Amino acid sequence: MANDEEEWDMYAPVLPATPPDGWTLENLPPDLPKHTELIRGALVMSPQKSWHLVIVRMLEGELLKQAPDAYRVLREMAVRKSPRSAPEPDISIVRAEAFDLDKSVYLPQDIVLAAEVVSPESEERDREDKPAMYAMMGIASFWLIERGEDDDPVVHEHRLVGDRFEWKRAHVGRLVTDVPFALDIPLRVPSR
Repeated sequence: MANDEEEWDMYAPVLPATPPDGWTLENLPPDLPKHTELIRGALVMSPQKSWHLVIVRMLEGELLKQAPDAYRVLREMAVRKSPRSAPEPDISIVRAEAFDLDKSVYLPQDIVLAAEVVSPESEERDREDKPAMYAMMGIASFWLIERGEDDDPVVHEHRLVGDRFEWKRAHVGRLVTDVPFALDIPLRVPSR
């Protein structure tokens, strides 16, 4: 039986060759596969496991229910750091006035929270690269969500202090916070 990595290699779409000067938002090839991000001029794609998908969907659903009208909840939408970098947080909370049905890339000042659900395939980017990029962009809040021992999510809440994120607390079992707005979310893997 093939392991997950071998299975991914067997079915993974082939990304186009990177131009000598790298890709930019202006010269991206059309019809890129899902989960393809532009990071430092390179196209990066990561497979996702079911746990990642289920947790993103659960958090998105709870955020949609609890978000005030001043905000919109988006999944996997690019945020422009530079012409050569536009990471896609798993979940973003966007100011309602910046929301547009025809947008595919948001500006950092549109985003009040970026959240990443850690996957083994993208762990280094989720823990190191992307938080640093979001902090440099001035995004005020960041959540890093990881898999707990019982498979339920653990949300690490961070706030921007100067030019880097400062860890505030870990939420286990329940996410209760007032940033970017009042939230109370049970942190359990949905049974269905």
